[in-house]
Amino acid sequence: MGLKRLLLIIAFLAIAFFLFFLNPKEFTFEDFYFDTYVTGKIYSRNPILAKNAINEIKSEFERIDSLKVQGIKKGILDTTSIRIIEKSLYFSEKTNGYFDLSIDPILKRWNYFKEPTLPSQNDIKLLLPLVDYRKIKIKKDTLIIPKDFSLNLGGAAKGYALDRAKSILKKHNIRSALIDAGGDVLLVGKKKGKDNWIIGIRNPRDENGIIGTLIVNDCFVFTSGDYERYFMINGTRYHHIVDPFTGYPAREIASATVVVKKGIEGDCITTALVAMGMEKAISYTNDNDIEAMLVDTSGNIRKFIADNKLNIYE
Repeated sequence: MGLKRLLLIIAFLAIAFFLFFLNPKEFTFEDFYFDTYVTGKIYSRNPILAKNAINEIKSEFERIDSLKVQGIKKGILDTTSIRIIEKSLYFSEKTNGYFDLSIDPILKRWNYFKEPTLPSQNDIKLLLPLVDYRKIKIKKDTLIIPKDFSLNLGGAAKGYALDRAKSILKKHNIRSALIDAGGDVLLVGKKKGKDNWIIGIRNPRDENGIIGTLIVNDCFVFTSGDYERYFMINGTRYHHIVDPFTGYPAREIASATVVVKKGIEGDCITTALVAMGMEKAISYTNDNDIEAMLVDTSGNIRKFIADNKLNIYE
């Protein structure tokens, strides 16, 4: 072995030894994707790995955010859209249609809840036959759906993006990280590799308040609620989580929070739970062993995440 090579090996081992005993440093980023602010905290002893991971995550988020998510018609689609549709169909089946990406024609008639509009009962009745995930087919890179059908990927794209972020962090050997996408959170490992993450659960009737905190590690925490996009008409709240079987916003649940292992699962399942109504949602979480916290429109908590994970604020 030559002297030069030996010195390089010694230098490498010295750097590795130094990094091993160095406390992890915090690397952060903040940007706007998926119609919300996204923030990230990555803990690593290696600044090069951390910065490379952040750059790749931001690039991937920008790419996914640029994809069309509303009014998707039949035809050839990009690979990512096909994957999101395939995964969404799985959860449409699993939730018995309470998550249904073919609900786009209904959402469009509600103007995607961007401004107050109240469709007639007849309008909704005419559009309901266009909502049926069972009629969606994928053949390689081609979407096959009936005439007048259209898909909406807005209920799954952010969860898919956070799953991609987790894969990127793993590739760069990042073992401690938090990415918060508008209250939907990816947690990798423990905070700084040693402490529990403490995640606040928003009070659905208090924009600046929280209704509880979660003590969790290495998971996804997702929340959907009737406070995210809504408007009021004559004292009635109309929000963006629509019951696919009625065409109208769900009424019983103000927010649903779940702790899961996949981001796209959290995205789809929380939407479905709100759409189901309280009793069906409780039954669904029990039958599928899902840790969830459901808050009704009066502020009552009806289903608890494991006691060792959740602190409730009165």
